[in-house]
Amino acid sequence: MISPCSDSSLKSSGMDIIIKGGQELSVEDFEVTLDLDRKIFGNEIVTNQGMALKRFLKFKEGLIAAYTGNALMGFISFFGVAASVYERAVFEQEYIDDNLDESEVLPLEQGKTNNILILDLAVDESFRHHGISKQLHETLWDYLRQKHNQGYLIERVFCFAITAEGHQSMLFLGARAIWSKDEITLFELGKEVFMAT
Repeated sequence: MISPCSDSSLKSSGMDIIIKGGQELSVEDFEVTLDLDRKIFGNEIVTNQGMALKRFLKFKEGLIAAYTGNALMGFISFFGVAASVYERAVFEQEYIDDNLDESEVLPLEQGKTNNILILDLAVDESFRHHGISKQLHETLWDYLRQKHNQGYLIERVFCFAITAEGHQSMLFLGARAIWSKDEITLFELGKEVFMAT
């Protein structure tokens, strides 16, 4: 899952973007994404680094990262999750983040319905407003569309927005707000979002 970016704003600024995902990413690459997460959201964002690593190793295809040269520009992470995770999020209005247990992360199953939790999207401040977030989302949509068309039926895609920028981004993408409280909003994205070409 490597593709050069065609974003003209990146080309005009002299930056080339390379997208890497899944098996192309090492544990060291994952650790760098955690560093970026902490840089943007604060040190308390990752309260259980061991569990974060276990989730990554169980669902490696759920990390997509954007680089220019060796510099990490941003990343998006997502997991196939048990239906109970969606139910906790919707019906118990529970914010699912670092409390997502490894046992709740599931491989996608062909011929069955699958739930996707987008856990994180982070773009380094020095690379914002260059289309990185858009490129990461489009790469994720390509992945979900391909899986769905291969019979890994994507039933639900959901995520939490914890910043004003994240909230606006989800609305722009066509996500539907399920609930909001304590500056956290749960969004669900319909199939039309990722199935559109």
